[in-house]
Amino acid sequence: MQIIKPSFVIENPEELDEERVLARLARYARTAYQSEGSGSATLIRKIVDRGHESVIEHEKITVRFICDRGVTHEVVRHRIASYTQESTRFCNYSQGRFGSEIKVIEPLFFDRRGKVKAVDVPSGVFSDSGSLVFSTKVYPLNEFDVWWLAMLFAEWAYLALTKGFGRTPQEARSVLPNSLKTEIVITYNLREWRHFFRLRCAKDAHPQMREITIPLLQEFQEHMPAIFGDISILE
Repeated sequence: MQIIKPSFVIENPEELDEERVLARLARYARTAYQSEGSGSATLIRKIVDRGHESVIEHEKITVRFICDRGVTHEVVRHRIASYTQESTRFCNYSQGRFGSEIKVIEPLFFDRRGKVKAVDVPSGVFSDSGSLVFSTKVYPLNEFDVWWLAMLFAEWAYLALTKGFGRTPQEARSVLPNSLKTEIVITYNLREWRHFFRLRCAKDAHPQMREITIPLLQEFQEHMPAIFGDISILE
């Protein structure tokens, strides 16, 4: 089992070339007025400030998220979009090309050096007249240890079902956790990206969502301040 951090990749960096994007958007916007006027950045900034954001729907940005599946459940609620996601129906993690293991995303809220408590842990499984019976033993664990054990058992169950019982990935995936690493390619137009960041960088957004969306917004703001510079990040 591999534990990794979430990340993102901007698939086509040229989509963040603000000068070219704004020039195109300004050309589209001037169709409404059939006139020339202020510079591209000034014009688009005025349009966005007034809430007339339909013009910026003409341009898009595609990003690949490497995150846990729990995060993607929220991502795909945004409807004006195109998504392509790693499939647990067809990816067989018990095969060699996946290292015969699963990858999981480390939750940022479980401290590896957190407070230790006495926790009942399954220490044995045996059959009693056809029924499974668990025995437990108390161990000193912290929250991260508990999460790690859950991921370990999930991997064991998945490999047992696929390798031991010959179950297909789409059948065995029922034991995979929300922390499972997944890749999802996301394409939004610029208006939807603004909506996405307002919701997913907000103070009450899920911590693991903010972990990936805040750095992404900051990169968007660095390259395209005229479009994204007005979106604030609150701690």
